[in-house]
Amino acid sequence: MFLASDSKYLSDNQWYMPYNELLSAFNWEIIGYSSEERPILTTTLGSGPRSMCLWAGMHGNETTGVYMLLALIDLYTRKKIDLSEFSLHIIPVINPDAYVRYTRRNGLSIDLNRDFRAFQTIESAKLIGWIKMKSPELSFNLHDQRSIFHVNELPAYTSFLVPSSEETRTVTPMRRGVMNRLGNALASLEVSLDGIGRYSDEYYPTAVGDYLMGQGIPNVLFESGVSLGDFERMKARLFGLNSIVAILKASNTPSAVYDELPQNTKGLLEWVFTGVLYARMRVDIAVKRVYYVNGHAQGMYYVVDELGDLAARPRMQETLGEAMALSAPLIIGQPITAEFGTIAFENGILVS
Repeated sequence: MFLASDSKYLSDNQWYMPYNELLSAFNWEIIGYSSEERPILTTTLGSGPRSMCLWAGMHGNETTGVYMLLALIDLYTRKKIDLSEFSLHIIPVINPDAYVRYTRRNGLSIDLNRDFRAFQTIESAKLIGWIKMKSPELSFNLHDQRSIFHVNELPAYTSFLVPSSEETRTVTPMRRGVMNRLGNALASLEVSLDGIGRYSDEYYPTAVGDYLMGQGIPNVLFESGVSLGDFERMKARLFGLNSIVAILKASNTPSAVYDELPQNTKGLLEWVFTGVLYARMRVDIAVKRVYYVNGHAQGMYYVVDELGDLAARPRMQETLGEAMALSAPLIIGQPITAEFGTIAFENGILVS
């Protein structure tokens, strides 16, 4: 098991690396260019017979997988990991136009993960051509999930999915083999799986994982999330890296571990102020963090997430608000300006 101290990419609290900084981080190859002519980077670790493909940055505002791959490269270049059996083919950011904007969609406003049927973008076509050329034994599709997901009312800091290949969601021998392999890998880590979930296997014919399974190319989806007190997803970053290494080495002998993971659920709130007097009524007010990148500037602010009776919703943090009263109007999705006793927000910034 690797520790956070084993690589700066596991321990540095930075959650976004500018693309020009990423370009100079390692000696990359360029396999093509995005729709806005940004280079799509790749590298290969090892020269063994077992081919694997790993990519991240399909959505530009999902960066945890990028750091997992950078850590993997760093550990290999410093000879801290033995990959003699493998050839790991890596793309750290497949959607650089979205990455530089820190948005989900590419420069043409197309969601890449809904473009694996028509192939209307350069990036999706490039990714599939690259994967098929490498003929991988297994592929790793690294994403981030929103903070609304939870398992048993704990934030889902990692969720896995072995995708369906068609609408009936049949568990084919290939799919079962990947489930077994993932289950054996998780068991080998010998850590608590609290906060680890299983993502819905609803079939998306335009998503990359579902497309690949239909093409006979096995793959596993990682969805990295937040944990309590860790909105930069450092815990997910470390767990994800160790999971990748464990999956490489795992067998596909029968295992029920994957099947027994609870399916993650939507509805988790971040920070709830309860029973606040607002417009002559007592309401619960939920706020959440929003991260942004604007050129060289990076930061975070709070927006109003929900108002009303939120008693039935799980939450990460709660502050009793019965002694509080608000006079300024609140708008869902907008930066919050409000005073909750000693806690004050101004234009989304927590000032006290």
